[in-house]
Amino acid sequence: MTVEKPSWQSIAELKRAALQELLPVSFQIESVPSAEKLPNVTDFIQTFLSPAELDITENHSAEVLRSKLTAGELSATEVTKAFCHRATIAHQLVNCLSEILFPQALSRAEELDEYYRTHKKPIGPLHGLPISLKDSFRVEGAETSLGYVAWLGAVETEETESWLVKALKDMGAIIIAKTNVPSSLMAIETNNNTVGYTTNPHNRLLSSGGSSGGEAALLSLRGSILGFGSDVGASIRLPCSFTGISGLKPSHGRLPYLKVANSMEGHETVPSVIGPMGHNISDLRFVVQKVLEHSPWLTDPKVIQVPWRLEIEDEVREKMATKRLTFGVLRHDGVVKPHPPVARAIEQTVHALEEAGYEVIEWSPPPHSEAFHILWNTFAADGGIDIHRTLEQSGEPPVPQLAVSYGENLGHLPVGTVNDLWTIQQQRYDYQVRYLEYWNSTAACTRSGQPVDAIIAPASPTTAYQPSEGMYFGYTGVYNVLDFSTVAVPVTKVDKAQDILVEDYSPSGDLDAAIWKQYNPDLFHGSPVGVQVICRRLEEEKVLAIAEEVQATLG
Repeated sequence: MTVEKPSWQSIAELKRAALQELLPVSFQIESVPSAEKLPNVTDFIQTFLSPAELDITENHSAEVLRSKLTAGELSATEVTKAFCHRATIAHQLVNCLSEILFPQALSRAEELDEYYRTHKKPIGPLHGLPISLKDSFRVEGAETSLGYVAWLGAVETEETESWLVKALKDMGAIIIAKTNVPSSLMAIETNNNTVGYTTNPHNRLLSSGGSSGGEAALLSLRGSILGFGSDVGASIRLPCSFTGISGLKPSHGRLPYLKVANSMEGHETVPSVIGPMGHNISDLRFVVQKVLEHSPWLTDPKVIQVPWRLEIEDEVREKMATKRLTFGVLRHDGVVKPHPPVARAIEQTVHALEEAGYEVIEWSPPPHSEAFHILWNTFAADGGIDIHRTLEQSGEPPVPQLAVSYGENLGHLPVGTVNDLWTIQQQRYDYQVRYLEYWNSTAACTRSGQPVDAIIAPASPTTAYQPSEGMYFGYTGVYNVLDFSTVAVPVTKVDKAQDILVEDYSPSGDLDAAIWKQYNPDLFHGSPVGVQVICRRLEEEKVLAIAEEVQATLG
């Protein structure tokens, strides 16, 4: 007798029910207002928290919260409960969690508190810090679905857990949740057939971006003190920009990817990287330093043995003190013109830097359209076989945000050959060489006679988008092709009085025209706008120091 295989719908429904069961009843809110009635919920969430919970979740950086925990001023249990409470409400408001780990988190918090009472010292440098992770990180006792119904049901073990997760736990961090992603990760909006669509806390009629959209949404509502995402084309910087937080896309080989799940495993033409996301840049630096102190290169052969280099930070700060930093500014990538609020954010950043005494020159590199084609050809190299075969295992259809790129069925894209892949890899190398040549040539244009230190560029031509309108990730993707170190920095918010729609704009092509038409000052009013600060490959110390200075000059 054959047993009928459950439908993908029933599997997804069971998972949603299981997630709902794990939300503590005492933490849930009775009624969730509609997005139309209350688009922005960043203040609304505060009304459900006690003064103590508000203080814990809102008034401290990760470093300060860590210091309070390690000094015994706060217990790991009370801190974890506060963030679990806030994360529960955040999920009800914006649909941001894929795995709820509150029971394990609270149990671990009690263990840390008992250790502190017994030994009068913390268990490690991240003692008691509640951290959230993008769904792709494998956590013992949780599932890792990447938004695929077919991957539900497989529970991670100690052996399969991601290296980074083990390291965070060893250092005393508490993993409270995993966050929602688009099916396969290969979309710039966060939607799948299980959890559904993750909206933007600043305007729930809009997207939180992707693929780390769940992580960005949770952090934006301060449901976590620190998080980690991954990025192969936009996935950290774009969601951070859309939700008003900060994030680092490091170069490949700086942070450990060991046992982190991914689509199209084995493709390394443009490799995915992991990076921290958080409420301020100093916290990003703090957690990267702690991870590198754990010597990931001893276990992950792809990590370069480069400990944190304080001397590079010191060199940058010396340049800051004498105002010898020089910036290049990219206003338009030649493919898609930024919407008015994005253009204003760039101008605001440039003005602040020049007022602070820094030199800013125009950035006119090799065409970014070349990099975008290289990146897309990398993503489409297998014709979508990996994605569609995974979808077929459960029978689920691709969500619209995935189908727009890979089609409803296999066959939408041609399947490349090995020779095609070699051609893409050679094109990437040639482009990287020409870009560095251009960067070096800027020494002839600066007051110092040295090349620019960093680039200021949009993170996206838009400040967000309505569901299924995400189209272009060229402003971020170029720096994956180049493998540069990049930080997303929040700058301002859309102001419909300043960011007026230009009716007579002449687009450069169909894509430019379609994206330009998406701008609606009334709809986007109040949405966060960020920029990217970019340095060369493996310059994480430098880019974080400069990004922090950029943010300081912006006030």
